[in-house]
Amino acid sequence: MKAQPGVLWPIRINRYLASCGLGSRRSCEDLVREGRIKVNGQIVRTLGQKISAEDKVEIDGFLLLRPQQKQYFLFYKPRGIVCSRKDPFGGKTIYDLLPSSLHHLFSVGRLDKDSEGLLLLTNDGLLANAVLHPRYHFAKTYIVTLCPSFEEKHQKDLLKGMYIEGKRAKADKVIIENKNTLKIVLSQGMKRQIRTMLSLLGYKVNRLRRVALGPLTLKRMKPGELRSLTEREIKSLYGAFELLTQKGPGQKNNPI
Repeated sequence: MKAQPGVLWPIRINRYLASCGLGSRRSCEDLVREGRIKVNGQIVRTLGQKISAEDKVEIDGFLLLRPQQKQYFLFYKPRGIVCSRKDPFGGKTIYDLLPSSLHHLFSVGRLDKDSEGLLLLTNDGLLANAVLHPRYHFAKTYIVTLCPSFEEKHQKDLLKGMYIEGKRAKADKVIIENKNTLKIVLSQGMKRQIRTMLSLLGYKVNRLRRVALGPLTLKRMKPGELRSLTEREIKSLYGAFELLTQKGPGQKNNPI
């Protein structure tokens, strides 16, 4: 990599990874702990490792480059594929459906294999952190079809919350579209949260589709479709982020 103006080398590994769009510095430390990061062909073992401008940094075997220009795309993830770069079971990933020129981008707000819908692809680490970090309560909207028919009394249970592996999981909004369809808004990001919450109430999810990430919506996109964000959408996303960051760390923000 070439030395860039405004960057004082060397820099800590977590800062470098965050600048490449991999998330917050704390979440990037988890990537190091998991042994997924290599520098000049060697697995990084310490969180305090410094990176120089000449170093070659990889994640899961893919070369990382500090982005020169921020990129933003929306992708409709179909069912049956995973968001990671590699599927340990040999299945398809979103990167099999993306052009190779976009393989350096990272998906923000993952969806499990059986779910579908909106993903944000970007190399903007600051924005990725804002969407993912629980501090900011960034809203994600889902349409869920389930069986058997949903009982109205369970709407309060989803809003009040329940404990999953020692953590309280709750929905911010639950709208009953019909007896087998719900619109659910979450600001949390627990693994398989909606499926697990509904399962605890005795329901099976037949289809789970994310239709919005903050101000970004799926609109008329079809499975596998990719499009770049408009200038207005980028501004609305950053505008939402700026509203959230005006709150103190101890204050709960209203989901956007």
